Amino acid sequence: MKVTISGFYDEVSSNLDEQIALVRELGEKYICPRRIDGKNIADYTADEFREKIKPRLDAAGIGFSSIGSPIGKVRLDDEEGFNRQLAQLKELIAIAEMMNCKYIRVFSFFVPQGGDYSVYKDKVIEKMKKFVGVAEGSNVVLLHENEKKIYGDTADRAAEVYEGVASPHLKLCYDASNFIQVGENPNEAFEKLKDKVVYYHIKDCDKDTRVEVPMGLGSTDYKKIFDELEEMDYEGFMTLEPHTAKYAVGRKYVYYVPFARFIVPNFYKAFKYIDEKLALTPSATVSRKDVFVLQYKNLKKFIEGAGKRA
Repeated sequence: MKVTISGFYDEVSSNLDEQIALVRELGEKYICPRRIDGKNIADYTADEFREKIKPRLDAAGIGFSSIGSPIGKVRLDDEEGFNRQLAQLKELIAIAEMMNCKYIRVFSFFVPQGGDYSVYKDKVIEKMKKFVGVAEGSNVVLLHENEKKIYGDTADRAAEVYEGVASPHLKLCYDASNFIQVGENPNEAFEKLKDKVVYYHIKDCDKDTRVEVPMGLGSTDYKKIFDELEEMDYEGFMTLEPHTAKYAVGRKYVYYVPFARFIVPNFYKAFKYIDEKLALTPSATVSRKDVFVLQYKNLKKFIEGAGKRA
């Protein structure tokens, strides 16, 4: 297995210079851009990116593992939003090619929750094919992420999207935490999708509270997943996505705002659990950077331990 570590460094700061500083501090070379200098990556034109952003990345020797776009995060019936995203995707593909980046993350549309999802399938596939059509003729592959509340938020429906589009320009990105948040077993989802997945977002979640926790403290058996990836000789990116603000910023409110523990009991329970595991007191100061670096160290340990099950 050969893993290249990337990350959503905007979880520490949306300022690109601060993102670059942390990448270099960790000794890495790739980021997954989502917000740059306070602006979503999809809101940059290729010309604007070339002028304002690329020179700073080039000077630091930083590349893109994938582009963390919001493409597909729009209601299935929002035609205006869909057409706007088609135009944004064209610019993002130009940016990806400019950065020698192979992947752009996408989603399969927000749909009404519950009921018979099959009624949305044909329209989802039709629109996803239009996204793929924009990528055709380029070297870019769109990565479908299993975000909650979109059509492909479960393993079975993510597979439906993949198989329905049936294009070399669409592959799957696996996110264990997102599967937990929709009530699925992340390891069972991995088994269903592993042959279709080419990219991994690394975050974890507690299945009882459905609150995100640092990798290794949640309900995902990452040891088993990494052992299998070692056997599969996986070679590719893993992008850190610890959602730092929820814990680093939220914990002080949960602990010290009157009655907060009763208003948001799941967050209180999850944050107490994390603190106990990390041997932290409620008064301890935890920054977004602290959470990100913790996640980075945990990922390194899992990579190093892959295939070494006792």
